[in-house]
Amino acid sequence: MTTLSALAKNGGWKALTHSNLLRLVLFAVLLQLFYWLVFVPNFVTYRADNRPEFIELLDVEQAELTSPDAAGIAAAQFEPYDPELRLVPRGYHATAVTFTLETVPETGLALLDQAAGDHIRFYVNGSLLSAKGEARLPHPTYHGLQKRITAIPAGLLHEGENRIVLVSTWDITREGTVNPPLLADYEATEAAFAWTDFLFNDWRNITITVAFVVALLVGAAALRASNRALPVWLFLLTLSWAMLTLFYRWIDFPLSGNARGLFYAVVFLFMSACWPAFVDAWTQKPLRFFKPAMMAIFAVGALLATYWMLIERSDLAFNKVEDLLDKLGFVLVIATIGRLVWHFVRNPDEDRTFEGAVLILLASLIAFFLYNTWFHDRNVGHLPAAQPLLLLALAVGFFARNFRLFRSQNEINRLLQDKLDLREAELAESHAREKLWVREQTLVDERRRIMRDMHDGLGSQLMGMLLAARRGKAEPQKVAEGLQQVVDEMRLMIDSMDSVGESLGAGLAGFRTRLQPRVEDAGFAFRWDNRLGDDLPPFPARKTLQLFRIIQEAVNNALKHSGGSEVAILLERDETDPGTLRVLVQDDGKGFAGTPPGGHGLGNMRARAAQVGGDVQFDTRDGGGTVVTIVFPVEHRPADMP
Repeated sequence: MTTLSALAKNGGWKALTHSNLLRLVLFAVLLQLFYWLVFVPNFVTYRADNRPEFIELLDVEQAELTSPDAAGIAAAQFEPYDPELRLVPRGYHATAVTFTLETVPETGLALLDQAAGDHIRFYVNGSLLSAKGEARLPHPTYHGLQKRITAIPAGLLHEGENRIVLVSTWDITREGTVNPPLLADYEATEAAFAWTDFLFNDWRNITITVAFVVALLVGAAALRASNRALPVWLFLLTLSWAMLTLFYRWIDFPLSGNARGLFYAVVFLFMSACWPAFVDAWTQKPLRFFKPAMMAIFAVGALLATYWMLIERSDLAFNKVEDLLDKLGFVLVIATIGRLVWHFVRNPDEDRTFEGAVLILLASLIAFFLYNTWFHDRNVGHLPAAQPLLLLALAVGFFARNFRLFRSQNEINRLLQDKLDLREAELAESHAREKLWVREQTLVDERRRIMRDMHDGLGSQLMGMLLAARRGKAEPQKVAEGLQQVVDEMRLMIDSMDSVGESLGAGLAGFRTRLQPRVEDAGFAFRWDNRLGDDLPPFPARKTLQLFRIIQEAVNNALKHSGGSEVAILLERDETDPGTLRVLVQDDGKGFAGTPPGGHGLGNMRARAAQVGGDVQFDTRDGGGTVVTIVFPVEHRPADMP
């Protein structure tokens, strides 16, 4: 009444048509119509219009067997068939039927099995019709749980009286009957019961597969969800239903006897407890002790079933378990519908309309089940048949709702992205200004470096040559050597400036083009082996110049002092330290023994390398010649900038 009053104040009928309550009612009505008018006639209570005419059975007998074979049948004492529900002991049982055929149909007969045994096989006129799996205890296969249209070929039948013996294996003592089969013309039976056969077999396989897939998806969602209660309970509910349905389809189940019966009881009871727990989680306002109470009911039932099936192990153990499952299941379905009613009474404006309609359908089916149990003492199959539909619908609703949240999140992400793009544009503009300033500062620093190198290097060498010429001590050979040093220094400075902004590999390539003519003009062969590839980073000009000077000094020493005919330069990464460059300058001259020859030049080479964190080593090659190994760090660090 409060909700209707509020709707009237906010626009009357228009507000009502846009309310969550009306949408919930509409969804619930549409889903109820779909269930009762579409699903039930085709998947729950389907009956063929053209049912075949079943063959009249002249005599029906039953017996207990000592073995599930022809010898056991021959030794059995058959008695008149008792159709009443009775306690069938663990072992082998047979039902024999007799009928007459005026003519044998060309396509044979169809046999529809109605027995409740775990493993079933048929003998037609003394011949074994089929023998799938294992019939003998203690580990039979459970082919009897799968009911299909069995074809009896015409060759096993004859005109007049025929006899079929149904042999069933019962793995657990329990209430049941070994009902006689139904017999009819094969073609007529297949035409009438093809859809029923699909529902009993292929449809169940499909629902099991879908249930496991849904459980996998919901389980994955539960691992990533911030609020895991709802997906976790939906996962457990779907998984337990899939396992319970698979129980009837699993022919070679790994457990047998009482252990198998206990597995069935525990899974069935757990699934029954998961329904109210899931509903409580779905409400988003869980009651404090509701789910623990449901799990306590499950735990008590599981312990009692374990005691009866594994410890007491009486003939009535499974009957006690079935009675317990009925009673506790009754309590749990009442808890489920009670929790739903309580939620909708307290929250009439529930906005999850599709999921709410699915749960209303669940409540109606539970109410239908309770009504038939209380007033008619019968168990209708609507709720078990509808469970895969309900679970799939709830999973679809859960994922659809989360997809809507994802779409909302995407809209927020787009707004944030727009702001981020604006901020990035501002930062890019600021970075461009800063980059221009850094470039200008770098050019200023580079000019100062060049001026300092020209003053300290070229200037001092030219001044020394000028003073020697004025004093009359300018010998042609020394002047030529001095000028050569000046030219080499100028070339090194040019090479270092050319490599600014380029990778070290590009700078070395330019350095090679200037160095090779110098070596070849001195009468030496020149070999350049670059194993670095193109993965070297840009390199500061000051470091580049120091490296060029060290290589140049090593080459000059080889030209002056080696007495050889070839200079080879090898460039490679240091295997022990990928951030380090190794340059080997080798000649094929006479080498040296002990301390390497030379004066201040070798010390200058070591000093230059030390300034940039490198090192220089001198060795004699095997077979003659000198090897100068230059170890040079090439990792680019801000501190290395000039």
